[in-house]
Amino acid sequence: MIPFIQARRNKTKTSSIPAPIGGWNARDELSAMAATDAKTLTNYVPNESGVELRGGSLDHVTGIGAAVQSLLPYSHGGTTELKAAGNSAIYDVTSAGAVGAAEVSSLTNTKFQYVNFGTAGGNFLWICNGADQERYYNGSTWATSTLTGVTAGDITNVEVHATRLFMVIKDSLKYCYLPVNSISGTVSVVNLSSVFRQGGKLIACATWSRDGGSGPDDMMAFLTSEGEIALYSGNDPSSASTWAKVGVYAIGAPVGDRCYFKVAGDLVIITQDGFVPMSKVLSTDRVSPELALSDKISGAVRSAVRLYGANFGWQCLLYPKAGYGLFNVPKGGGIYEQFIVNTTTGAWCKFTDWNGSCWAVHNEDLYFGDDDGNVVKADTGTADNGAAILGDVETAFNYFGSSDTKRFTMIRPVMQSDGSIPISIGFNVDFESNISTYAPSTITTGGTKWGAIWGSPWGRKAAPVKAWRSVSGMGKAASVRIRTSTTAQSITWQSTDFMWEPGTGL
Repeated sequence: MIPFIQARRNKTKTSSIPAPIGGWNARDELSAMAATDAKTLTNYVPNESGVELRGGSLDHVTGIGAAVQSLLPYSHGGTTELKAAGNSAIYDVTSAGAVGAAEVSSLTNTKFQYVNFGTAGGNFLWICNGADQERYYNGSTWATSTLTGVTAGDITNVEVHATRLFMVIKDSLKYCYLPVNSISGTVSVVNLSSVFRQGGKLIACATWSRDGGSGPDDMMAFLTSEGEIALYSGNDPSSASTWAKVGVYAIGAPVGDRCYFKVAGDLVIITQDGFVPMSKVLSTDRVSPELALSDKISGAVRSAVRLYGANFGWQCLLYPKAGYGLFNVPKGGGIYEQFIVNTTTGAWCKFTDWNGSCWAVHNEDLYFGDDDGNVVKADTGTADNGAAILGDVETAFNYFGSSDTKRFTMIRPVMQSDGSIPISIGFNVDFESNISTYAPSTITTGGTKWGAIWGSPWGRKAAPVKAWRSVSGMGKAASVRIRTSTTAQSITWQSTDFMWEPGTGL
């Protein structure tokens, strides 16, 4: 073994690095990752000052009896309601508790798309699923929508654009639209078969704006199963003076029927190429991978699409209250995970154990429906229906400004919590990973040693924890892995201090 010439004691150095606020990196090799990235970032959300354990979840409504496949929020003025579709029916799930009687029954399909739309006659929740007759809810009752010019039950998706309902006709390249401010009536049908070169069928239509607002710059995007987007400007497809094709663009094939959400005026679309902003499509046609919103986790996205792309449950939505976008990944067998992006910093992480097949934001809170017939409120409390939230963070390797060999002697994670922190810590040097596999304990009392390099020294006061612990490692770069398991408190990891001695090898 090559001996290590220890530096003089007075050259011991202390380095402080932030927690991995750069987020999850599933793209780069370990040696190429930024020091503020994380190889693993599960159930911890990166923000500007640290990484914070996600909130818990709690059953909101139970007893639907089969998988919940759609959550449908209705909002008008001070009236807000939440509907759930599952077990061939639609239920009101606004209030917590056991589910009541079905409001709509004998459905063929409960995989709905929806919009909230206001007219002179009221405000409506308008829904379609490509199988059952289209319906709307007016705040008190459900009714069927009579559409003349198209077969009832043939509408698979709907969007509001220029005070009209635009709709996708199933298994075709046709869309239709109603007169201004109408929820029923005679539709006008437009066939886009001559517009698209790759064939396929329409998956969705969505409003997109160049200026990030709502107004004359709004355009309508029609998205096909083959990854083509036709973009039109204007407000009335019946008139050449008020409706014009902007262009046809290529992206990766979309994944799932609920494949887009709107953020800051842009559209973000789930595709085989990643999560792609519409604003990037216009400048590059089929977007370059590095321009995708999901570029930094591109390896994980490609793998998920390849393995699970055919499963029902892909969905994306914006959750403003927590400041993140959520991309739901259905792994099969009732297991789901979420890829989460901080909408301020663009940093990513992954959530597990929220097994939601469908998602919605209602009254600014986040909800999901599961395969067991429950509607669950997410991001609430400090446990998942009483089960521990398991957090797992493995940082990138850090050279501390020098590629010379170092002897690491002490480490001090700086964390914040309102309770004791059951924690497991691993320490690696030079891209090793063999000692970072300890499972977190469920012990919640401070100062007890268990299954890790050190015990847990933290008490129950809400104050920063700054306790040095000894380590032994020699190498050019170092990495830390922290796992937590808790049902009782919030945790934020803010930074980590390292004590090391520089040296040279012979």
